[in-house]
Amino acid sequence: MILVAGCARHLEFPPMGDPLPITVQLELPPSIKQQTLRYTDSCGQPGEIPVGRQIEAALREGARRTFKTVAYEENDDVTNPPDHVVKIDVRDWSFDLDKDALYDRAPATLRMNAIARIYDRQGALLRETEFRVHRRERVLLERVGRSCDYIIEPFIQDTAIELASKVFLDVRVAFEEQPPSSPVSQESIPVLPSSSPTATSPSVTAGHTAPSTLRFKALLLDENGNLILEGGEHVRVRVDVVNTGPRLIQNASALLTGTPAVIDQFPATTLTIPPLQPGQTRSLEFMATLPPTVHPQQAEIHVSVTEAGGAAVTPQTLHLTIQPSGGATDTVD
Repeated sequence: MILVAGCARHLEFPPMGDPLPITVQLELPPSIKQQTLRYTDSCGQPGEIPVGRQIEAALREGARRTFKTVAYEENDDVTNPPDHVVKIDVRDWSFDLDKDALYDRAPATLRMNAIARIYDRQGALLRETEFRVHRRERVLLERVGRSCDYIIEPFIQDTAIELASKVFLDVRVAFEEQPPSSPVSQESIPVLPSSSPTATSPSVTAGHTAPSTLRFKALLLDENGNLILEGGEHVRVRVDVVNTGPRLIQNASALLTGTPAVIDQFPATTLTIPPLQPGQTRSLEFMATLPPTVHPQQAEIHVSVTEAGGAAVTPQTLHLTIQPSGGATDTVD
């Protein structure tokens, strides 16, 4: 999707919900402040923008919206050890500007790759997720002075906010919170058992299957991360499964069903869940290419998790709208 910087609305953080009552230490690479975007304006003069500072500011704002207390290396506001550590590394990023395409609206592409790791208080790694952001816009020339420089900073800010939003919505999943804003709607299923379980479990009636101790969350992710599902776009259905029971679960699987036009695009609709120790979490991903469409198309994907003995978890439904590919056009100034 291509937007015209200066005419389009700039990206904002989605609703993040109430801050979680957790204290975290946010760790960012020290070198991020030195990351600088260097480019050449339309008059051939070099320019620089401190892109690292915008990425850092967006990640800190995302953390502030997600957690009640966030500690940084340079502040001393938190006296007790944090409950968890969230470490984010910006692995690489690239910027391309095509100054020859249009005189005052140059197509620009900005890519950012990052990896987020969550550790407990003892330093054990709990979750590791990689994020990719790919944004395209047409950046305008400034209409003052020589009209040589491009308005790039809002474009960088939008990309940094998109990255931070992805990171901390995923972090909420890791802390057993339903993402308040995501590409698709899904049912809210608790991931961890109640903090005060009953002392004994009811006996199982003969002929009935005991309820599963597995819990899971399903999330649909689009290829370019713009939250718009387009025909021909690659998508992933990620399923995070946790064993909340006291025993090892070895034979379980995740299954996709739903609208045939969409389900038929998945090379595999059943994936085996690796053995899960009590309290352990695994992540699975189904991948597909959305079918082409001329008109917006409504579809559903039903995600189920079952054990070999027949015990099943309440399924979740992902509702999606597939837009025609290439439907987004430039906004006219």
